Amino acid sequence: MSGSVRIEGMRELEAAMKKASADAQIKVGRAVVATGIELRGDVVKRIQRGPASGETYTRGGISHQASAPGEAPATDQGNLASSITFAKAGPMSATVGSDMVYAAALEFGHDYGGGRVIAPRPAWMPAIEKIRPKYVKRVEKALGDSFK
Repeated sequence: MSGSVRIEGMRELEAAMKKASADAQIKVGRAVVATGIELRGDVVKRIQRGPASGETYTRGGISHQASAPGEAPATDQGNLASSITFAKAGPMSATVGSDMVYAAALEFGHDYGGGRVIAPRPAWMPAIEKIRPKYVKRVEKALGDSFK
């Protein structure tokens, strides 16, 4: 699973950036990378430390407090949290994702059939919404610094 954020006016920004100096492109790229790294950290933190007020169950002699619907997935064995990746995808783009099959099912909910339904337990979307204003400010600063 990976997420992407579409910012209104992104096409216009990309067109302006093509005309902009290399310095502006580098600075915006740094803003994207900084935001992606921070986003990855927030997603991991939400999974590892978020509230867990769902069912408690025991597996293999170990008790686990699950997350409730609407809460970020609660760490059980740590596989999901350790699978969260950050990658620079291009000069001005990055991805934060997971290759765990169940990551998307937890984020958006899933109907497994046979009456087994898991309600969404979002970690990415709340983290994206939280960081969006900071990202916009970083890009604005990068552009402002470049076009002085």
